[in-house]
Amino acid sequence: MKKTKNINGWIFLDKPIGISSNLALQKVRKIFNYCKAGYVGTLDPLASGFLPIALGNATKTIKYLDDSNKEYNFEVNWGLKTSSGDLEGNIEEITKNYPSREEILKIIPNFIGYFDQEPHKFSSKKINGVRAYKLARRKLEFKLEKKKIEILDLKLLNCLSETKAYFYAKCSSGCYVRRLAEDIAKNLGTFATVTALRRVGFRDFNKKLISLDYLLTLVHGDDLKHILKPINLVFDNANEIILDESGAQHILNGRTVKIKTVVKSYEKKFTLAKFKNEVIAIGYLKDDSFYPKKLLSYL
Repeated sequence: MKKTKNINGWIFLDKPIGISSNLALQKVRKIFNYCKAGYVGTLDPLASGFLPIALGNATKTIKYLDDSNKEYNFEVNWGLKTSSGDLEGNIEEITKNYPSREEILKIIPNFIGYFDQEPHKFSSKKINGVRAYKLARRKLEFKLEKKKIEILDLKLLNCLSETKAYFYAKCSSGCYVRRLAEDIAKNLGTFATVTALRRVGFRDFNKKLISLDYLLTLVHGDDLKHILKPINLVFDNANEIILDESGAQHILNGRTVKIKTVVKSYEKKFTLAKFKNEVIAIGYLKDDSFYPKKLLSYL
């Protein structure tokens, strides 16, 4: 087992097809000596791609990514309806009504903007503490409330054949691509099942992902720490302050600190407090003082 200490940061994992997001997380935890970890944005077992994983103190910043936009490439099979919206489910209906390229391009603008979308019953949404897909597999009746989502971009990338098409979508948090595909098909007077799904973007983060196989080749703890993205990467345009040792001790004891200089200053009051180039607390500025809201480190 690799010896790793003070592991704090983010990994942008390229989750492979065939495993759940949680299993991918556990495999990463094992590589990092079972440190505290968590991920943002569940990917289905049949989906691959961008899975942000927080390690150590970075787990305290997960909630700040909950509403991030995401990007997907996905393949649909026209004329096929399954219970889950993908190939995991049972076939429910089949038709030979396949839309043309011109028909697809004509309706795409209809799906740009805000919509009330009903989550798929085969989703990770919870009903009284139970995942919706577990209830669906048991064929229990339940209703999921619609959620307002936004489709920021939708493109037809390629018509692979008469029955298959390949799309790109950029959407808000909470959007279900399988439901989007079904809604597109409904608008075209047919059915659709997602046969391939890959998340290719998350927020405005670097799209260079790390595979599980590559992580396993890193023998030394220093190699592993080198690939971590910094904790403050998840914060856009946050103020930054630099603390001396006395100020850091005050912050970590939950006390406010008078600030003379703000290293980076934006209109937002949201602020990162740094000591020795490490983010140790998240808080806000008011009347030339820093008020800590969440501690990320302990000296």
